[in-house]
Amino acid sequence: MTIKKNEAQPTTQLLAELFKTNGFTSEEYEGWIIPEGSDYAMKGYWYPTATETTGQLTIEIFINSEMIMVESFSGLGESGLERLKNAFSSFVHHDFSVLLLAVWNKETPTKITKEQWRINGENYDAYIGTEGIISYDKEKILEIPTSFNERIKTLISDEALDKEFHWFTFFYANLNGLDQSAEVLKDNIKWIAGERALSTLAWRRSNHYYAVRKFVVLKKNL
Repeated sequence: MTIKKNEAQPTTQLLAELFKTNGFTSEEYEGWIIPEGSDYAMKGYWYPTATETTGQLTIEIFINSEMIMVESFSGLGESGLERLKNAFSSFVHHDFSVLLLAVWNKETPTKITKEQWRINGENYDAYIGTEGIISYDKEKILEIPTSFNERIKTLISDEALDKEFHWFTFFYANLNGLDQSAEVLKDNIKWIAGERALSTLAWRRSNHYYAVRKFVVLKKNL
């Protein structure tokens, strides 16, 4: 299904309140929330009927005229409001604290791992979010493959990176014990090599649906 921006609802007020809650004074310009003293900005679009059963929240982060980060989140629920709350909660849990620290140098109570990575002769600060996990198995705790984080680091470190910011979204889903789905995005673009590598990890087979999501931002030390 093709999602069109002219069918979207802005989430300007929600984002403004989110920044305010985290200590920012901000202004709004054409739907962009611009924290005071910053050249960076954030905008959101909500598509209440992206599919028959889900909505979609799309968040854009303006870095410069040639670089806009884009992240999307599905929203589940019986009503449009429930779907929006679900999608916005997913954004806050998976990405927002990573973005605040990487882009706006602001820490939140959510634990974000920050590491120094050397890639192609350049030094990067790596901002690594916690794993977001959904599991319908109420009897067993989901164990993520032990090599998951190290494989992510290796994959990224092998890439040719040349910009101030790079960002990566990793998503894996076990559908029914036989079928799986892996999606990896690098700088908003589908990353086939990343998807293949993610699929080959030792994921636990289960008859219950589960999914794991991780967000990583690199910022070059200039």
